[in-house]
Amino acid sequence: MWSQPPENSLPALKHGMDFCDGVEFDVRMDVEGELVIYHDESLPGKGSLSSRCIENMNTSKLKEEGVLTFREVIGDRGFLENWQSGSKTVDIEIKMPHPVVGKSSNEHLKSIMREISSMTKELGLPPKSTIVTSFSSEISRASRECEFEIPITQLMPKIRPWGRHWKVKRAFAIPQFFMTSVPSIANRFRKEGMVSIGMALEYMSGWERHARLGRTVGLSGKGLDRLHGSLRGMGAFVWPAPLHMEDQLLEAGISIVTDHLNPDVLTKPDGSYRWPRPASQPLDEEWSRRVSEAHLEELGDIMGEARDSLPTWSEIDDVRKSRIILEQGRRMKWDGSEDSWLSEMENGIPWGSPRIIGHRGAGKTHGW
Repeated sequence: MWSQPPENSLPALKHGMDFCDGVEFDVRMDVEGELVIYHDESLPGKGSLSSRCIENMNTSKLKEEGVLTFREVIGDRGFLENWQSGSKTVDIEIKMPHPVVGKSSNEHLKSIMREISSMTKELGLPPKSTIVTSFSSEISRASRECEFEIPITQLMPKIRPWGRHWKVKRAFAIPQFFMTSVPSIANRFRKEGMVSIGMALEYMSGWERHARLGRTVGLSGKGLDRLHGSLRGMGAFVWPAPLHMEDQLLEAGISIVTDHLNPDVLTKPDGSYRWPRPASQPLDEEWSRRVSEAHLEELGDIMGEARDSLPTWSEIDDVRKSRIILEQGRRMKWDGSEDSWLSEMENGIPWGSPRIIGHRGAGKTHGW
């Protein structure tokens, strides 16, 4: 029986990297300039809010409280080898401090970006293995000003960077959600050089998508055509990712940031099998057939055989990689020529290819 590790912990990040196509985790910078992996703006407990804010605390105190550092993450051989392989994706979300800390958003973003660059530049990471994200609307400008070379994107809609109650944060995001559309976001982000969009599921599913300004997109029919016509090969990372919608999202070319990382769950609610590595270790026709025809009592063993037998993306031969890329690019209406798609194979999995990403490593374990 699987025991879920705490979110943003090293066991959680290692599990997510092994089990699915990669991980998302939250980065903050403490008072000493050390990058730490923590979601909330402050530690729980007594005392003033300011004294408990991550950005006002020193590294040793945070480590005493069980907070992981980015240095420890890249120092773990298993995690780093997965990251370097060219088969996995790491989504680093920069968290902004509470206003009580008194930090300039732009300068704080640049400080974190410079530190990420400094700590990763000698790691030999493939160009398409990493994306840095933030809800801050200043991420694009900060990236340009500090000449940050790792791909970035803004998460939409913008959510206030402080407050413990998700419903309150969500309420503050509603005006931007209703004033923006996927086509308008994609056009703006593309002009700013972004390779992907991170967005709430409601932009493309549910009644909410019809209550906004601008053209709506969807996961089927004309809505799906408009989605592909808007993205044109840009990546799209969506959260939350309900298990019953996984197939529909992935088929639409949408990467999902999921909390469903229990390896004991072999099927989705409709009874069909769940393969958690569609991008980093895609099933071939033979294994797709074997897994789909397996009885439930043997499914775990067969999926284990597939995991041990199939090559990862970096190990797949160029002929099969080309088939996968061409099928996805044609179906999803990517920009550029087919030759241009194939010329990027050595740089990693295309951003337009759908992935399953572990939220905070192995799924959130508290809060929202």
